[in-house]
Amino acid sequence: MIGMIFAQMAPVVDGIVASGGMGEEALSAIGIVGPMDYIFNLICALFGIGCGVVISRCSGAGEKAKASRVFSRTLIIMISVTLGLMALAFIFTDPLLKLFCATKENIGYARTYLQVMLAGGVFMTLNFAGDYILANDNNETLAVAGDIVGAIVNFIIDFLGVYVFHQGIWIVAFGTVAGSFCCVLVYLLHFKKKDRLCCLVKPVRKEGDPSLLEIIKPGSAEALMYFLFTVQLIVQNFVLRNDGGISGLANSAVIENLSIIFTIVIAGSSDAIFPMASAYHGEQNKSGMLMVKRSLTKTGFFMLLVPVLILIIFPQLTIMPYKIDDPVMLASLPFAVRLVSFNQLFVFLDTIMIDYLSATEQEKKANIAFIIQFFVQVPLTLLLNIWSHLNSAWYASIIAQVVVLFYLAFFCGDLPKGMRHFHRENLLMLRGGKLAPAFVSGFEEEAGKCIGRGQLETLKQKMISPLLQVLTGEKEISGTFSILKRNDDRMAAVLHYEAKKDLLEDLPEIETDDEDEEDEEEVPFDTCIRSEFLGMRRIMIILNEESE
Repeated sequence: MIGMIFAQMAPVVDGIVASGGMGEEALSAIGIVGPMDYIFNLICALFGIGCGVVISRCSGAGEKAKASRVFSRTLIIMISVTLGLMALAFIFTDPLLKLFCATKENIGYARTYLQVMLAGGVFMTLNFAGDYILANDNNETLAVAGDIVGAIVNFIIDFLGVYVFHQGIWIVAFGTVAGSFCCVLVYLLHFKKKDRLCCLVKPVRKEGDPSLLEIIKPGSAEALMYFLFTVQLIVQNFVLRNDGGISGLANSAVIENLSIIFTIVIAGSSDAIFPMASAYHGEQNKSGMLMVKRSLTKTGFFMLLVPVLILIIFPQLTIMPYKIDDPVMLASLPFAVRLVSFNQLFVFLDTIMIDYLSATEQEKKANIAFIIQFFVQVPLTLLLNIWSHLNSAWYASIIAQVVVLFYLAFFCGDLPKGMRHFHRENLLMLRGGKLAPAFVSGFEEEAGKCIGRGQLETLKQKMISPLLQVLTGEKEISGTFSILKRNDDRMAAVLHYEAKKDLLEDLPEIETDDEDEEDEEEVPFDTCIRSEFLGMRRIMIILNEESE
C-alpha cells in the first residue's frame, strides 16, 4: 500500500500543481488526457499482472526456469506493444484529444501534456508493470523504493518547474516521465538478487511453457477494466462538458484524482491477492487461498471505511488543495465527493472478488463482471443526465457497482466463502511455531496420522532429519508445517519458515530440479523443492502415493 501511494500519486500531484499554477483550463486538460493513462495501464495490467501471476504460480509449483523464460518473453513483447501505441498516439494526437472531449480553451494544454507523456511511455509502462512483477518475485521492498523515488522526483520537478521557474504544462508532464525513469533505475537493482525468479534469459518457449494468451489471461480482467474505464471517462467528460464546459471538465478531473486516491487504498489491499492467492493456487493450497481472501477483505474494508466517512462529512478536504474559485465547481463538487466516496465501499468488495477470480484462473467470470458494469454504467450516465446533470455519472457508478456485487455474490460459485470465517478445505494438517527440535519432532508425530508409513519415511529422510541437523537453537526461526491433499490427489508436505538464507543450502541430498532441464509439467514424486515463497522460505515434497 505504501508503494501504491507513491506510484499512483503522479496524476494527483500534476493536477494540483497545474490547477494552482495555471488555472482550471490546465487542470481540465490533465483530465482530458486521463483516458490515455488508462490505455497505458491496460498494457501494464495485461503484461505486468499476467506475467506476475504466472511467476507466482511457477513459484508455488517450484518451476524457476520456466518463470525466467516467461519474464523474458513478456518484457520484450510489452515494450514492443508500448512503442507501437506511442507511435500511433503521436500520429493521431489531435483526433485523440477531440475524442477525449477537448475544447478550444484547453486543447493546447492537453496536446503538450500528452506528447511529453508519450515520449516517456516505455518508462511509465515499466514503472507500473514492474510493481506487479517485483511483488510476485518476492521483492516488494524494492518495488516500494522505486515508487518512492519516482514520486519524489516528480514532485520536485513539478513544484520547481511551475512555481519557481514558471514553466508551462510541459514541465508537469516531464516530471511524471522523469519520475518513472528514476523508478525503473531502482528496479534494475533487482537483478543483483541471487534467488530471483525474474532472470533475463533467451526468450524461447519450451514445451510446457505458457503461450502469450495464457500469460496475459490473468491480467485480462483488469485490462478490460481499464479499457472500459477509458470509454466511461470519455462519456463522463462528454456529459460534464455539455453541462458545465470547462467547469464540468475540471470537476471530472478532480473526481478522477479522488478516485485515484481511493484506488491507492483499494489496490494496496486487494492487489496482494495476485501474488498470494496465485502462489497458493500453484501450490494447490485451497485453505491458503481462502485465508488470503478473508484477511485482505477485513483489513482493506476497515482501512477504507475511515477516509470514506471523513470525506462524506468534510468533502471540502478534497477541494481545497486545487485552490478552486469557480462558482459552478464550488457548488457542485461537495455532493459529488460524497457520492464517489460512498461508492468506494462497493468498489472495494467488487475488486477483491474480481482479483481473486483472476488470480485463480477464473478470468472469464472476472471479465463478465466488468462487462456488466460497463453496460449498466454508461447508458445510465446518459439517461440520468436528463435529470441530475453534473451528478449523473456518480449515481450511475453506484448502481453499476451494486449490480456487479450481486452478480459476483450469487452467480460466480460460492465466491463470498472465506471472506468472513476460516474454512478448512484440502488442509489435512497445519502446525506453526518456533522451529525447535521438539516442535519438529511433534510435527513428525502428527504427520503420521495423515500419511502412510512409506510417505512418512520419505518425509523424515528428505525434510525432517536434515532440518534437525541444522537447528542449532542460536536463533529462533518461526515456521509452519502443513500436509495438503492436492487437487490431483497427490499428498504434499510443506514447510514455510522465516529466514534470510536457505537453512538447507549446504546439504547436497536436498536438491531442486535442474533449471536447464525443467521441461516437466509436474514436479516429480519425492523430490524436495526449495524456493522463496511470498517473502518466506519454503521446502515442499510431493509424496509418492505408492510408498504407503
